[in-house]
Amino acid sequence: MTGDTDYTAIDLWATEPLGDAARIRIADVLHGPSWGWLTVAVRAAWEQDLTRRRVRIELAQLSGSEASALADFLNWPTNRTGVANVDLARLDEMLRASGLQAGLATCLTVAGGPLDDQAGRRRAEIATRTAEARRIWAEANDHPAIARRPELQAWLADEHRTGKLPANLAMRRRHLNDVLAVLGALPNPGIARARLASRILGDAHALDAGPVPAAILRGLARLAGLPQVPPDATGRRELWASVGVALDAVSSTVLVYGLTLPGDGPVPTTLAVNAAAGLPVRLTLGQVRHHLNPCHANPPAIRQIVFACENPSVVEGAADQLGPASHPLVCVEGQPSVAALLLLSFLRQSSAEIRYHGDFDWPGVSIAAGLIAGGARPWRFTSDAYLAAVSLDEPRKALSTSTGPAKAPWDEQLVPAMLRHRVAIEEESVANHLIADLARR
Repeated sequence: MTGDTDYTAIDLWATEPLGDAARIRIADVLHGPSWGWLTVAVRAAWEQDLTRRRVRIELAQLSGSEASALADFLNWPTNRTGVANVDLARLDEMLRASGLQAGLATCLTVAGGPLDDQAGRRRAEIATRTAEARRIWAEANDHPAIARRPELQAWLADEHRTGKLPANLAMRRRHLNDVLAVLGALPNPGIARARLASRILGDAHALDAGPVPAAILRGLARLAGLPQVPPDATGRRELWASVGVALDAVSSTVLVYGLTLPGDGPVPTTLAVNAAAGLPVRLTLGQVRHHLNPCHANPPAIRQIVFACENPSVVEGAADQLGPASHPLVCVEGQPSVAALLLLSFLRQSSAEIRYHGDFDWPGVSIAAGLIAGGARPWRFTSDAYLAAVSLDEPRKALSTSTGPAKAPWDEQLVPAMLRHRVAIEEESVANHLIADLARR
């Protein structure tokens, strides 16, 4: 091949076919000790990236005979030191014009086997990994949990963007599948977290800690409209509770007053004794479950009105003023506990009519929205009731602007009225009206 050849159009790493005699001749020459500059130094530098047109050779790393052979072949001064830049196209041309009569890639392949395209392999691995990562996120986006709760799409996009899941793709796919399987099984009123983990993931402790429960909590925070997962244990417990999951069966409780249930088991007996005495009583999640288990398949009819409130002060006031002469009252005490959600769900399924009242502030409206969406009716919790409370000549708290307005689909005028007046109405300030409604006549 002559010097007129356009080497920019040649793939230097391409080899040409050789006969056996040519292979033997080239191998005999290049296996000589003085050719290490080509078969070892040039090869090692070029294999880092076969798209390179030049490589750098540390002359100090060559033996004396290799340095002399390099200088002799490339027509360089024999006293050259430091780093040498070798033009691979020129070297290819010189090899073809030499007694070897073969190009650079062919000579190196005959001497030491196929060239290792390290950079090309890395690029291929990156491309394969990128394609696999895209498949994982596409599969996640098509998961039934996302289809059922479209608001989780924004959460999934955040998980993708922030890269909080494992970098290992197999682990990432498995963790995402676990997270989505759990989110797809929620809400599930009254289930223990360990039982949920065992049923969905096959390990009762799978949701105790780690990247899977952390991602689930981020998803639950998105569903709850929170900017982030609460940093404290109480906030995280409430987040689990918002979808009916309890961390244990004793710390989750519900405060009730005047409520009775059919039956003669421990829970109906406890409720009946306290209702007759006009005393509030607190039930644990375990007690609620114990009563519901025999009733779950065919709940008894409880055709009565059951009132529900947000704050214990309403229960306390009703017990003081009404004693045993009160309609049933369930207090959710802020964000409803799992025990409260499970009891209210049971009452609704048993044909009880639930009427709910809470604080006229954004958290209160948000709590009411969840309960009303689940079948409760608003109890003095409308725009008219809000405006009536605002008109009273009493000190009021300013409506917080930090959490933003909640939605009140049961009354389209409530949120605009609250935004207009910027006043929060705490349940305690209208407790006299609520207690009057509770009085049995």
